[in-house]
Amino acid sequence: MFDPIMPSLGVEMRHISQVSFRPMEGWENIDPNEAFRQHKMEVDTSDLEWADVVLFRRYYNTAIKCAQSSDDKPGEGCGFLTQDMTAAAAHPHGTRRQDDITRLMWQAIRDHWTGGIVYETDDNHWEIQPWNGFYPDVIAERDLIADMTRRADLVTVATPALIPYYGRYNDKIRVIRNAVDPELYARGEPRHEHEKQRLVYYGSTARLRDYAGKYATGNAADGDGHAYRAVEAHRGLLTRVFLGTDPGTEEVVGRAFDEQTPHIEGIAAFSKALVHSDGDIGIAPLGGDTFDRSKSELHWLEYALADMAFVGQRFAGKNGPYDVVREGVDGFLARGRSEWHDAVGKLARNPNLSRDIAAAAKERVLRDYDFRVRAIEWADAFRYARDNARGARAA
Repeated sequence: MFDPIMPSLGVEMRHISQVSFRPMEGWENIDPNEAFRQHKMEVDTSDLEWADVVLFRRYYNTAIKCAQSSDDKPGEGCGFLTQDMTAAAAHPHGTRRQDDITRLMWQAIRDHWTGGIVYETDDNHWEIQPWNGFYPDVIAERDLIADMTRRADLVTVATPALIPYYGRYNDKIRVIRNAVDPELYARGEPRHEHEKQRLVYYGSTARLRDYAGKYATGNAADGDGHAYRAVEAHRGLLTRVFLGTDPGTEEVVGRAFDEQTPHIEGIAAFSKALVHSDGDIGIAPLGGDTFDRSKSELHWLEYALADMAFVGQRFAGKNGPYDVVREGVDGFLARGRSEWHDAVGKLARNPNLSRDIAAAAKERVLRDYDFRVRAIEWADAFRYARDNARGARAA
């Protein structure tokens, strides 16, 4: 998204998708990973010599996992996951490593790079919960996440709630909020007229714990389902639409929604699907744990660009994901059964209010979250990392 505009801000960006190696004496006829461990092969970072700054993002799947697992369903198979080569060699199903590149390149850059390093994240990997499908993957990468955070010349986070967690490892940290490309949400055709207002919720099926809790999942630990009960109370005025159904969960989703769309890969395809859902109201309930509190306002941004009025989760205190929403102006926030019931009811009973809230949100998002606005902040972050590179000072 940022690549086309960065040159006008004095920044050239390139994306590294593979790592090169420089063979040393005795490397012949040895597996590359083994040769690397025996110091008979080293990472060649010469293709980065043009750069002033290297950016690492979020977390990477560098752990070794059961070969029966699949990329799109983390933890499938027997759930085996390790960084221990000896344990991996003994695993009866065979193993694979999703990402050798980052594991090897990070070690070389951490120890020898003299340019700037930026580490960027928009999730709280320190508070990820077992209900999250990526939980085992993230837990396996925590040492790498901590190492990247400590070593970075600048850490960037998408929301202020993340500062205390990553700030434990690095005090050079700043908030750069999400950005959107409005063109991805261009409608291209008029909205369809519907008898009922259309209420939309998106996410993986795992997020049903936030919306319907035990009513959809049957798991009493999944919460009270305030949003679900609010929608059910006004069901006669609404068509309930879910985007993001995972294979095999259609029946579960169908108990809580009238229409559903399979999980959609790729930002552009998803953005178009969200617009074409013809939603009037978009909701973003959250269960309320510390991982949820650290989420960003992305749902609000995307619903706004898709012309939907917003109802999101309110958290006690400050730094909730949707604290940027101006209550009753460009969205509503709700906490507890009564607030969810009132907020959904106001919009369900008043299509004109839905349109006004949606229009106000869209105007603000286009003004404050356009990627061209955020690109200026990223350019400044890269310059800061270049000018304050500790590797350069050490050299």
